Amino acid sequence: MTVFFSEQNMILIYALLCVAAGFICFSGYKVYHLALAMIGFAVGFSRVEPYLDLLKLDNGTKLIIQLIAAIVCAVLSWTFVRVGVFMAAYHFARENLSAVLSEMLAQKLNLPEVVYPIFAIVAGGAIAWLIAWLVVKSERVVVVLITSILGAYGAVYFLRSILPLIPADIDAFINLPQLVWLAAVALLALAGVFAQGLLKRK
Repeated sequence: MTVFFSEQNMILIYALLCVAAGFICFSGYKVYHLALAMIGFAVGFSRVEPYLDLLKLDNGTKLIIQLIAAIVCAVLSWTFVRVGVFMAAYHFARENLSAVLSEMLAQKLNLPEVVYPIFAIVAGGAIAWLIAWLVVKSERVVVVLITSILGAYGAVYFLRSILPLIPADIDAFINLPQLVWLAAVALLALAGVFAQGLLKRK
């Protein structure tokens, strides 16, 4: 196991994942069943983890359960396209939009601080569900946007994971401000949107 996770192997693994994410970014609509399955796998793997932490399971058992949940979500995403689109949209909205929107709503309603944590969870989930429900109405646009954005994010994420493993003095590149990496994700996602012909008719 230690040999498998050596730095050389991890560089190769991250490089392959980076290429796969880039492919999804630029060609996601053509292979969106596969892309949605991969997203479903990621959603299932990550979403079940907080609940497993509450059960105080050992790492091996937790990993097995996470993999089972990930595989189930991947199969559902592959088999039922709208389920995959919904899960991907929900995941993106929950991670990037729900917290901000629920906080804005809480401030608008002047809620007391004591109820805010519960409100944030409920409202955040409801907002993510609403966004996910709305985006399934326009499948092609949704698929292109999701694959472009998540593909771009994955490519940049795995690239950043590779950098500390490279045996060279590239600290200046590794320590670039977060804003630079976000800009890289945005530009790559925009390139992916145009490459997939979002503005063209089917």
